Amino acid sequence: MSFKKIGTAGDLLRFGCSLRIECGFCHAATTLHPFDVIQRCGAGDLAKIKRRLKCSRCGRKEAQLVVLDPLYPD
Repeated sequence: MSFKKIGTAGDLLRFGCSLRIECGFCHAATTLHPFDVIQRCGAGDLAKIKRRLKCSRCGRKEAQLVVLDPLYPD
């Protein structure tokens, strides 16, 4: 079993992982494919992306990012 360091949206694409974004206040959540993350936020650092995210339900900036394992690992 190996562990990958995923720090950018480009890393999500490289390793085939998805990103789950959850609101820490109202618990609204969505899961994005790496292409969607890059299209909406760019291929930059996930920490910078996290600071910009705002919940579409409650409007708060309390995003929690969860990197999901690939559905079909190599």
